[in-house]
Amino acid sequence: MNNKTKELVEFICTTDEFVKLKKTKKNIDKNKNLKKQVEDFKNRQLKMQNSKLSKKQLNSEMMRLNNDFKALQEIPQVTEFFQSTKEFNSMMFNLFKEINLLLDSRLNQKN
Repeated sequence: MNNKTKELVEFICTTDEFVKLKKTKKNIDKNKNLKKQVEDFKNRQLKMQNSKLSKKQLNSEMMRLNNDFKALQEIPQVTEFFQSTKEFNSMMFNLFKEINLLLDSRLNQKN
């Protein structure tokens, strides 16, 4: 199974979505300040998703994140990075969906 997993990863790394994501990430990484801003934003996003904040605190943090997102969206490299991330995530979602459908089909076979 390990070899097949590696093959799948190698295949994913050849997709346009991955290549574009890698390129846009390199553009972000070139600027230490910008890299830190994006990483901080993503970390705050994850922290908020996993937190047990009250509804009021959650709304407040969500507003701060939205404001920070709007500010980051003013930077073309960040916009490209977020867009390529979205496209890559969409591709991966479709891949997992297809895998799930194929597995369900096999699971429901009468053999």
